[in-house]
Amino acid sequence: MKLLLTSAGVKNTSIHDTLVDLLGKPMADANALCIPTASYGHPMVMAPHIGEEAVRWQPAGGGDRALGMVDFSIFPHLDHVNLPEDTMADAEKWAAALPVPGYGIDDETAIKVTDGVVEVVSEGHWKLFTP
Repeated sequence: MKLLLTSAGVKNTSIHDTLVDLLGKPMADANALCIPTASYGHPMVMAPHIGEEAVRWQPAGGGDRALGMVDFSIFPHLDHVNLPEDTMADAEKWAAALPVPGYGIDDETAIKVTDGVVEVVSEGHWKLFTP
């Protein structure tokens, strides 16, 4: 499985080049699935947990569980100017409650996952939090 998880899409050359590399051919010749937002359907989220603070819709049985396609969680839009609740301090608090590692990523960062191997691609800033 090949995934490119972003905070805000293909925002820079590094993320673009990583996407082309994952596709293995020019974009014009490729088919790929894009989920443009996960904010309205958190159980569509690839991570195993999103953190209790991020739950805006409770699945049956409650909790913060999600799809679990990867074994880490993501705090997107880190330090975004229009999101004052998405600071590094907020990300650290979020991560402290997770049972899995979590990445805080800004909009210039993506996480590439190829057959379970994780690589951060960034022209911005990010941080890995471990439980």
